Amino acid sequence: MIKISKDAARSFLINYQNLNGNGNLKGSDGVTEYMNKVRCIQYDPLNVVGRNADLVLQSRVKNYKPEVLFDLLYKGRTLYDAADKMIGIIPTADYPAMTRIRQKTVEQLKDILTWRKSLAALELLDEITEYIRTNGPLPATKINIGEHADSGKWGHKKLSSAALDYLYHSGVLGISSKLKTHKIYDLSERLFPKEILRAKDPFKTDYDFAKWYVKRRIGAVGLVWNKNGGTWLGFYVQDKALRTKVLQELVSEGELINLSIEGSKEIFYIRKEDEPLLGKPARKNVAQFIAPLDNLIWDRGMIQELFDFEYTWEVYTPAAKRKFGYYVLPVLYKNQFVARFEPEPCRGTEPLKIKNWWWESEIKITDEMISAIEDAFLRFSKYLGVEIMEEKYWKEKLGI
Repeated sequence: MIKISKDAARSFLINYQNLNGNGNLKGSDGVTEYMNKVRCIQYDPLNVVGRNADLVLQSRVKNYKPEVLFDLLYKGRTLYDAADKMIGIIPTADYPAMTRIRQKTVEQLKDILTWRKSLAALELLDEITEYIRTNGPLPATKINIGEHADSGKWGHKKLSSAALDYLYHSGVLGISSKLKTHKIYDLSERLFPKEILRAKDPFKTDYDFAKWYVKRRIGAVGLVWNKNGGTWLGFYVQDKALRTKVLQELVSEGELINLSIEGSKEIFYIRKEDEPLLGKPARKNVAQFIAPLDNLIWDRGMIQELFDFEYTWEVYTPAAKRKFGYYVLPVLYKNQFVARFEPEPCRGTEPLKIKNWWWESEIKITDEMISAIEDAFLRFSKYLGVEIMEEKYWKEKLGI
């Protein structure tokens, strides 16, 4: 058991997540390098100032543009969309190893279709597969096979759409491209390298897979605890009894390291290969705007414990009950959360507009911090492809 301070734990996380400004991640190679480390970033279709995956990458990869991720997903295909931590973006190299997740996902989908009275969608699988084989890549809007479904508020309105979703999660179909948020489906055999599709599941048992998957999920964050929370959402990892057994075994095998953090009663874990980052400061004069579903803040309880920062993504909270705003980005400075930023949706190339800015209580605002935040606004504007805000405007909005 290694004992560290909260400041050291925060710095470890910031350094691990490449949020310290010390790294050299650039362009598609930078995205690939980051993805090869964390293996998963969460996808969400909401777009105010970029979708979640883009917001994650803009804070880590120099001069990042959304086209970089699009090309890696749908042209180079070194990444692909898949169920993982909810719906995520993961390296294509993980496709064979994720066989059990695909199997679990379609088992769950059968239950959902049964509950939504849409099980007849499964009778259409072969017909839809052949339709796409004949007609090429298509969105759900161009496929009308079978009847409309009475599947309730959240279900698909067409049986063919439910069938497409099932075929996608089973691996028969993949996403050829996207038109805004609409998936364009095609046969996986036409999208992925043959060696990837032919590769067998490398794990003999569910337990063997669980050991790999738990360690992989730790790598997505960097430092975790064993309490239920956002980090542990998904098949296998959300089973606390199984997870606890796996964690203990990985520690005994030297794959993981136990950490004790001052002020916390919990045990924390990092991967053995990440031990060299312990003790390195994250105090470079850098500020970042953090995505609502950023890997760093997957576990909101752990972030509150280590950073004394309580964050809720309030997009699904009724407006009258919101404490802050609809789409609010945490503002990170060095290894502290110092503020919250609610941007206005971007329109064309007009300068970014600040709807709201809230400083965290007891934060000492310094000239150095303001300089870092100004630089963050400049980088964020370049990422969005918009004009730079006038200094007078943003300083007024920040109340400085």
